Amino acid sequence: MTQNLTRRAVGAAALLGAPALLAGPASAQSAPLQFGVMPNVSPRVLLTQYQPFRAFLEQDLARPVEVVTAPGLAPFHERTVAGAYGLVVTAANLGRVAQQDAGLRPFAIYEPRIPGLLVAHRDRPVTDIGAIRGRQVAMTNPQSLVALKFVHWARDRGIRIGQDASAVHARNEDSLAQLLTGPATPLAVMSRGEFNAIGPAVRDTLVVWQQFAAVPAFLMLLGAGTPPEEARRITTCIGRFPGSDAARQFFELTGFRGIRPVTDADLAEVDDVVEETRTLLRSA
Repeated sequence: MTQNLTRRAVGAAALLGAPALLAGPASAQSAPLQFGVMPNVSPRVLLTQYQPFRAFLEQDLARPVEVVTAPGLAPFHERTVAGAYGLVVTAANLGRVAQQDAGLRPFAIYEPRIPGLLVAHRDRPVTDIGAIRGRQVAMTNPQSLVALKFVHWARDRGIRIGQDASAVHARNEDSLAQLLTGPATPLAVMSRGEFNAIGPAVRDTLVVWQQFAAVPAFLMLLGAGTPPEEARRITTCIGRFPGSDAARQFFELTGFRGIRPVTDADLAEVDDVVEETRTLLRSA
């Protein structure tokens, strides 16, 4: 199931089942490039963030581009490996799984790395990770790289998620913040992007207790069946993007600062969570 954000995009609930987030003018000569973007923030936020990127791609490639997502990481990944997208932006661990299991081709990675944050309500500050023992920790997507790295980080400090503390999953960043208003959930795991996407009035009621990790940023991948000439045109276009005015807008909106070629070392860095990622995707 994809989600659509066009002029009618006023809330995520109204978007389920529609074909695209952002679509340019139709063309009889060229089928739209399906640009799949992982739903790390709400569709409303994705609409704003990816408008400059979509417009640049469409102009540079001289073809329509549709930015599409899904209502969660698991359905998004399912569509990714099924070949629904010609160009994909996804979490590094999900991209590695898609490469290994479905033959997608990673070629670029966003910069800088993504901070993983532990966030509390300002009225209930946390001073020790033991505060979650016997209680809940909130997160949006258990398959996200930030969430998986937190599980490892907590385990190294004597807290086993699922045994010593439970994970409660929120639908989006606003729901994540809402969970912190009650005493049952002293901490939320967020990426910096999720934290920044929370409305200012709510964000002012929160405090970042600490940054527990900085994980590899999002991968860009080509669909497994992309013809060589089309692959060359897309990767060349992405290579030109960081120096454009559209990129400056995109980076300002997202907090990223660059897109560079991906290396084998980048991919190998997430191999310690690949099997966990697969397990979580199967159980989603």
